[in-house]
Amino acid sequence: MRVDSTLNSMSHLENQLNNSATNISKVTVADNAEKLKENNNSSSNYVDPKIDLTKEMIEQIMIPIAYTANAEVISTQSSITKTLLDIKA
Repeated sequence: MRVDSTLNSMSHLENQLNNSATNISKVTVADNAEKLKENNNSSSNYVDPKIDLTKEMIEQIMIPIAYTANAEVISTQSSITKTLLDIKA
């Protein structure tokens, strides 16, 4: 999980979340994925062995937490900057 004070980091996290959602959407839940794979060569009808569903679901949980942490960092920096400007004035 990456916590950074830049908006680029937040954009990166948003892209990760979109990629994770796309990977999850490629997984079809079936009682017997191998039979589906043998009977129909369409890639959308079987579980892609390259996609780790557990990893993708964990990312779905962690990414919004990191996004929120980044938002808090930006908010804190803004508050500190305001306080410093008030002291200087």
